[in-house]
Amino acid sequence: MRKNILLLSLILLCLLTGCVHRSPFSDSGEYFFQAMGETGEIVITADTQKLMEIMPKVFHTGTIMDEIFDRSTRLSIGFYKDHYAEDEPYPAKLTSFDFRGGLEGDYGSFIINTALSWSKEFHKEKQDGVKYYTNETGSLNLAVPKSGIILFASDDYIEAYTELFADRLMKIPQDTAENLADSVMGMYVRSPLTMINLGFELPSSVIAKMSDAVLYVLTDGEGNFYFNADITMQSESLARTLLQLLRNQAVSSLRLKGERPNYEVLSSQYSSEENVVMLRGIGMSDTQVSSFAGQIGQISGGVL
Repeated sequence: MRKNILLLSLILLCLLTGCVHRSPFSDSGEYFFQAMGETGEIVITADTQKLMEIMPKVFHTGTIMDEIFDRSTRLSIGFYKDHYAEDEPYPAKLTSFDFRGGLEGDYGSFIINTALSWSKEFHKEKQDGVKYYTNETGSLNLAVPKSGIILFASDDYIEAYTELFADRLMKIPQDTAENLADSVMGMYVRSPLTMINLGFELPSSVIAKMSDAVLYVLTDGEGNFYFNADITMQSESLARTLLQLLRNQAVSSLRLKGERPNYEVLSSQYSSEENVVMLRGIGMSDTQVSSFAGQIGQISGGVL
């Protein structure tokens, strides 16, 4: 108990009085999460400061993690499986996935790594010259490879370190990454085999025909939130089918609310170009925003 109290005291003291650190990707022209995005991997990223402005308690845990999240700027997590079942559950149950990612923000490598080395819950591992810390069950591995980012993985930390940090290959295109980075929160999936629930009533057969999908939430700064998406289908005919499905859903939703559909507005909100279906400026209710943000809060709480 005394050692745990000392650990928490050390972390708090160093966080509150130490030097200010920034993510090593802040001025690099690229984004940390761009190295994620393998086939089937569900990549979720959030601007933690924007998200906490919307939902101050989204990352509230009642533990030292509250201070960690307060000093963060972005949380990015990729969920993946080595093998997917033919009838993979949809919406996805992320508790059955492995994960890897990073928490970017004001974190000093010496301070955090030293605190982890003091912890009774973690012990140090070293492989191929790379040091990291793992818990007793091996279900969480993490370290600060460079000041400004806490890198973590549920399974193979060395693989995560290599692919996401040391020998990065950009898998998410630059324009897509910029859209995600400018949003409050968003998701990217390449060749999805399943997805989390985003409020669409899309059948799994449609999900299986996507080449990739990027979905993100924007705010106008006045309390209004909008949903944008670019969904690339495997053919133009599939894109036309999806577009019609989404428009029909929007019309049905408006009629259920007793509202008359404005087809000119709907045409601007739901459109397609070749095999890409584009959603722009779809209004989101507070409940929808809270639901999406709540999923990210639950995910981060479960991970960290």
